[in-house]
Amino acid sequence: MVGCLGKLYESVENLNHTYILQGKNKEIFLKPKAPVPFTSVSLVLLTDEPTDKTYYICDYCSRQSSFSDDPKTTCRTCSRAMTRALSYGAPPQKKDGPNESGFVKDAVTYMVMDDLVLKPLSIVSSIVLLNKYNVKELAAVQEKDVHFGMNEALKLLKASLHSSNVLTTVFLNDECDY
Repeated sequence: MVGCLGKLYESVENLNHTYILQGKNKEIFLKPKAPVPFTSVSLVLLTDEPTDKTYYICDYCSRQSSFSDDPKTTCRTCSRAMTRALSYGAPPQKKDGPNESGFVKDAVTYMVMDDLVLKPLSIVSSIVLLNKYNVKELAAVQEKDVHFGMNEALKLLKASLHSSNVLTTVFLNDECDY
Protein backbone atom coordinates (compact mmCIF):
# COMPACT_ATOMS: atom_id res chain seq x y z
CA MET A 1 0.00 0.00 0.00
CA VAL A 2 1.26 3.50 -0.80
CA GLY A 3 2.44 6.04 1.76
CA CYS A 4 1.50 5.07 5.28
CA LEU A 5 -2.10 3.96 4.67
CA GLY A 6 -0.91 0.37 5.07
CA LYS A 7 0.21 1.11 8.62
CA LEU A 8 -3.18 2.62 9.46
CA TYR A 9 -4.91 -0.44 7.99
CA GLU A 10 -2.59 -2.77 9.90
CA SER A 11 -3.21 -0.85 13.15
CA VAL A 12 -6.97 -1.25 12.84
CA GLU A 13 -6.53 -4.89 11.86
CA ASN A 14 -4.37 -5.54 14.95
CA LEU A 15 -6.55 -3.53 17.36
CA ASN A 16 -7.73 -5.93 20.04
CA HIS A 17 -11.47 -6.63 19.94
CA THR A 18 -11.77 -5.56 23.59
CA TYR A 19 -11.41 -1.93 22.42
CA ILE A 20 -14.31 -2.22 19.96
CA LEU A 21 -17.86 -1.45 21.13
CA GLN A 22 -20.07 -4.47 21.65
CA GLY A 23 -22.11 -5.12 18.51
CA LYS A 24 -19.63 -3.26 16.29
CA ASN A 25 -17.15 -4.84 13.93
CA LYS A 26 -13.85 -3.44 12.69
CA GLU A 27 -14.36 -5.28 9.40
CA ILE A 28 -16.33 -2.25 8.17
CA PHE A 29 -12.98 -0.42 8.08
CA LEU A 30 -10.97 -3.33 6.75
CA LYS A 31 -13.39 -4.52 4.06
CA PRO A 32 -15.77 -1.65 3.36
CA LYS A 33 -18.88 -2.34 1.32
CA ALA A 34 -19.49 -0.37 -1.83
CA PRO A 35 -22.87 0.48 -3.33
CA VAL A 36 -23.90 -2.02 -6.02
CA PRO A 37 -23.09 0.19 -9.07
CA PHE A 38 -19.60 0.87 -7.75
CA THR A 39 -18.47 -2.58 -6.62
CA SER A 40 -14.96 -2.06 -7.99
CA VAL A 41 -14.48 1.03 -5.82
CA SER A 42 -13.48 0.55 -2.18
CA LEU A 43 -15.24 3.05 0.08
CA VAL A 44 -14.55 3.70 3.74
CA LEU A 45 -17.05 3.88 6.59
CA LEU A 46 -20.24 2.66 5.01
CA THR A 47 -22.34 1.51 7.94
CA ASP A 48 -23.57 -2.00 8.53
CA GLU A 49 -26.99 -0.73 9.62
CA PRO A 50 -29.84 -2.98 8.50
CA THR A 51 -32.17 -1.55 5.90
CA ASP A 52 -35.62 -2.44 4.65
CA LYS A 53 -35.34 -4.69 1.61
CA THR A 54 -37.61 -6.41 -0.87
CA TYR A 55 -37.17 -10.08 -1.75
CA TYR A 56 -38.97 -12.07 -4.43
CA ILE A 57 -40.38 -15.60 -4.62
CA CYS A 58 -42.06 -17.51 -7.42
CA ASP A 59 -45.75 -16.62 -7.58
CA TYR A 60 -46.54 -19.54 -9.88
CA CYS A 61 -45.35 -22.49 -7.87
CA SER A 62 -45.15 -20.76 -4.49
CA ARG A 63 -41.69 -22.13 -3.77
CA GLN A 64 -41.10 -20.05 -0.69
CA SER A 65 -37.92 -21.87 0.22
CA SER A 66 -36.17 -20.06 -2.65
CA PHE A 67 -36.00 -16.29 -2.83
CA SER A 68 -34.01 -13.58 -4.57
CA ASP A 69 -33.40 -9.85 -4.28
CA ASP A 70 -33.79 -9.54 -8.08
CA PRO A 71 -37.30 -9.92 -9.60
CA LYS A 72 -35.74 -11.16 -12.87
CA THR A 73 -34.28 -14.27 -11.23
CA THR A 74 -35.87 -17.49 -12.46
CA CYS A 75 -37.34 -20.08 -10.13
CA ARG A 76 -35.25 -23.25 -9.85
CA THR A 77 -38.38 -25.41 -9.92
CA CYS A 78 -40.48 -23.98 -12.78
CA SER A 79 -38.04 -21.56 -14.49
CA ARG A 80 -40.45 -18.63 -14.29
CA ALA A 81 -39.54 -15.19 -13.00
CA MET A 82 -39.66 -14.77 -9.22
CA THR A 83 -41.98 -11.75 -9.17
CA ARG A 84 -43.96 -12.05 -5.93
CA ALA A 85 -42.58 -9.38 -3.60
CA LEU A 86 -41.91 -10.03 0.07
CA SER A 87 -40.95 -7.09 2.24
CA TYR A 88 -38.28 -7.35 4.88
CA GLY A 89 -38.50 -4.78 7.65
CA ALA A 90 -35.12 -4.27 9.28
CA PRO A 91 -35.19 -4.43 13.09
CA PRO A 92 -34.46 -1.17 14.89
CA GLN A 93 -30.82 -0.57 15.76
CA LYS A 94 -29.84 -1.31 19.35
CA LYS A 95 -28.79 1.78 21.21
CA ASP A 96 -25.21 1.78 22.46
CA GLY A 97 -24.41 2.35 26.09
CA PRO A 98 -24.39 5.86 27.53
CA ASN A 99 -22.29 8.28 25.46
CA GLU A 100 -20.97 5.44 23.31
CA SER A 101 -21.25 6.07 19.61
CA GLY A 102 -18.85 5.21 16.83
CA PHE A 103 -16.82 2.01 16.90
CA VAL A 104 -14.40 2.17 19.84
CA LYS A 105 -15.01 2.46 23.57
CA ASP A 106 -15.10 5.96 25.06
CA ALA A 107 -13.17 4.95 28.16
CA VAL A 108 -9.99 4.36 26.15
CA THR A 109 -7.73 7.12 24.80
CA TYR A 110 -5.89 6.41 21.57
CA MET A 111 -2.76 7.88 20.08
CA VAL A 112 -2.15 8.31 16.38
CA MET A 113 1.52 8.30 15.44
CA ASP A 114 3.07 10.46 12.72
CA ASP A 115 2.92 7.49 10.32
CA LEU A 116 -0.79 6.93 11.20
CA VAL A 117 -0.13 3.93 13.43
CA LEU A 118 -3.05 3.79 15.87
CA LYS A 119 -2.53 2.51 19.44
CA PRO A 120 -4.42 2.59 22.72
CA LEU A 121 -2.71 5.12 24.97
CA SER A 122 -1.31 3.99 28.30
CA ILE A 123 1.51 4.98 30.62
CA VAL A 124 3.55 2.02 29.40
CA SER A 125 3.03 2.85 25.72
CA SER A 126 3.99 6.47 26.42
CA ILE A 127 7.23 5.43 28.14
CA VAL A 128 8.04 3.02 25.30
CA LEU A 129 7.44 5.82 22.81
CA LEU A 130 9.71 8.24 24.69
CA ASN A 131 12.44 5.59 24.82
CA LYS A 132 12.00 4.78 21.12
CA TYR A 133 12.73 8.40 20.19
CA ASN A 134 15.46 8.71 22.83
CA VAL A 135 13.70 11.54 24.70
CA LYS A 136 15.67 12.32 27.86
CA GLU A 137 14.04 15.61 28.90
CA LEU A 138 10.26 15.70 29.15
CA ALA A 139 10.45 19.48 28.78
CA ALA A 140 11.45 18.87 25.15
CA VAL A 141 8.06 17.28 24.46
CA GLN A 142 5.42 19.70 23.23
CA GLU A 143 1.69 19.41 22.92
CA LYS A 144 0.04 21.03 19.93
CA ASP A 145 -3.68 21.55 19.44
CA VAL A 146 -4.71 21.55 15.80
CA HIS A 147 -7.86 22.52 13.94
CA PHE A 148 -9.16 19.58 11.93
CA GLY A 149 -11.70 20.49 9.27
CA MET A 150 -12.47 19.42 5.72
CA ASN A 151 -9.34 21.08 4.27
CA GLU A 152 -7.11 19.37 6.82
CA ALA A 153 -8.81 16.04 6.14
CA LEU A 154 -8.06 16.37 2.43
CA LYS A 155 -4.46 17.38 3.15
CA LEU A 156 -4.14 14.42 5.50
CA LEU A 157 -5.46 12.02 2.85
CA LYS A 158 -3.12 13.40 0.17
CA ALA A 159 -0.11 13.34 2.49
CA SER A 160 -0.89 9.78 3.59
CA LEU A 161 -0.47 8.66 -0.02
CA HIS A 162 3.04 10.13 -0.29
CA SER A 163 4.58 10.59 3.15
CA SER A 164 5.43 8.52 6.19
CA ASN A 165 5.34 11.64 8.41
CA VAL A 166 1.75 12.62 7.72
CA LEU A 167 0.90 14.56 10.87
CA THR A 168 4.15 16.52 10.77
CA THR A 169 3.64 17.28 7.09
CA VAL A 170 0.07 18.52 7.51
CA PHE A 171 0.09 20.21 10.91
CA LEU A 172 3.67 21.34 11.58
CA ASN A 173 4.93 22.19 8.11
CA ASP A 174 3.89 25.77 7.29
CA GLU A 175 4.59 25.15 3.61
CA CYS A 176 2.48 22.02 3.20
CA ASP A 177 2.10 21.36 -0.53
CA TYR A 178 -1.04 19.27 -0.08
